[in-house]
Amino acid sequence: MLVSVVQSVMVCAGAETPGTLTPETCADVKRAKALLSGWENHDPQKGQRFLRVVYWTPVDTEPAPQYRERLTRVMKFVQNFYARQMAAYGLGPRTIGLELAEDGLLKLRLARGTKPFDSYGGKSGKEVREDCGAVLKAEGIDPDSETVVIFCNLSRWDPDKRTMRQTSPYYAAGTHHHGTAWQVDSPLLDPDLLPKTEPMLHDGQYGNISVGRYNSIFVGGVAHELGHALGLPHCTETPAEKSTRGTALMGSGNRTLGEDLRREGLGSFLTLPHALKLASHPQFSGSVKRMTNRADVTWGDWSFKAAEKNIVVSGCVTGQPPVYLVIGYADPEGRGDYHSTVGCAVPDAEGRFVVPIPNPQDHGKTGEIRMVAVCANGAATAYAYAESRASFPFRMRAGLADVSPARMKLELGGLMAKVRSGPLSPKEIEALQPLTREILRRQLAADSAAGKPQPQDVVATNASLALSDCCPSSASTGWQGVHYDRLAENGGPLMCGGEAFVSGLYAHAPSSYVYQLGKRWKNLAGRCGLADGHAGPVEFILVADGREVWRSGTVQAGAAKPFSVSLAEVDRLELKTAVATQNSSGTWGLWLDPVLGR
Repeated sequence: MLVSVVQSVMVCAGAETPGTLTPETCADVKRAKALLSGWENHDPQKGQRFLRVVYWTPVDTEPAPQYRERLTRVMKFVQNFYARQMAAYGLGPRTIGLELAEDGLLKLRLARGTKPFDSYGGKSGKEVREDCGAVLKAEGIDPDSETVVIFCNLSRWDPDKRTMRQTSPYYAAGTHHHGTAWQVDSPLLDPDLLPKTEPMLHDGQYGNISVGRYNSIFVGGVAHELGHALGLPHCTETPAEKSTRGTALMGSGNRTLGEDLRREGLGSFLTLPHALKLASHPQFSGSVKRMTNRADVTWGDWSFKAAEKNIVVSGCVTGQPPVYLVIGYADPEGRGDYHSTVGCAVPDAEGRFVVPIPNPQDHGKTGEIRMVAVCANGAATAYAYAESRASFPFRMRAGLADVSPARMKLELGGLMAKVRSGPLSPKEIEALQPLTREILRRQLAADSAAGKPQPQDVVATNASLALSDCCPSSASTGWQGVHYDRLAENGGPLMCGGEAFVSGLYAHAPSSYVYQLGKRWKNLAGRCGLADGHAGPVEFILVADGREVWRSGTVQAGAAKPFSVSLAEVDRLELKTAVATQNSSGTWGLWLDPVLGR
């Protein structure tokens, strides 16, 4: 049966109310509710969705004491947290569904691993999920079509020394119709301990903390990782929210939940954009109408404006199922997501929207604006990670946003779309800026080195030569092949640090481009960096006749890094990229405007 939370919501909602909502916010919430109600009640398909909760333990380890009782309290606490947050925004007591057994406790499946405790660690998530999936399948439940929460019994508690150590997988990902959250259980995991400022314990990761602080971190972690399993990405709170409401759950709120119970802080809260996104999630809505349909969305009429406190993004969006919400993230680091500020708007009847996104703090990098459309069935154009095709670069300068990089990308994208429908007139070409004109020329040229000369064959009267105008003797990249003067996939101009570059080499790590110079060139200069919207990091390396002559060091997302090397008497030049760390992702390296000189 579904746990009833209506009464507790009515009692607790006042403590969660985010101050006085602005008239604009109230109007947005009212319009979103009307759109969702219209969708859910026209040819309705009701269906109660439940979290599928599994307790996993190694073959040589028994479940922690009173695990069913404790985890029932944990999940009811998390359920009530979400319900209070939703109600505080006027969205009603929508929340996750929990299954209870006949004894009133959480229906908690037990799964056992095949190996002992010490054989598992933080990277064992896939193996653990396979064990849990087998248990669910035995009940006729498809784990790939459900939201699954796994409590891993991978902690070591020494009550005499009062030390705690956990080695569990601890992460999550998901969409509106399926997801998985890996959590860790221990004998101390219990929301009843949240108010306690003593006794103390020593945690292997967090040091000396009270038992209440321990539960803020790990009960908060349950709420936070569940958010990811439900499709929520990271975000941060504004300074005003920090001083009045606490910490955003999907920011660092996994460590602050319940601080208010110990008078150590304001605790954690769910941001309005994420509450509105969850309102359509089948777990929260009770509607399974066209639940598995993907978001088929078309964007248009983009506009970007930098205001004193906000980045204002406007445009038009249409989609099927109908779009009821547009969320904007301003990520100052680019693809990192942790420091993203977030704003939202409900489109009008024509699909037009204006989203004010609070200015993030400066991080000295080129950031990324990511726009996400959410449809009435819960489907979205992006889920738990920093991913969205509707993304645009920007920079922060002394607390103010510079959206000129976004406008540049928009201009170039619009130009390419226009060219695909037919050639530009001579007058239109003449009106372009020289940089834009040259970028366009190269974008329209063949994406191939066929027919281009080797550098050693270029006549001496050429004082300089762009490498992308040469044919390499060999070339390879780590993903989606070799490309010149454009990105992979659908092409597009080379943009790094919010700046557009005329020529270059796509060099997703690991990559290698080899050129025969024939000892006829004296130097190579240019820049290197990551394509906007990709985090990396990457290392760039230049090798001359088998000898490394330059290495960039670790290059993060942001501004391009310059290089200049001597190539006197060099016969063979290799440009390489390498994955910089084990945690690298999106290693879209770019060699930017690399030019040989005599």
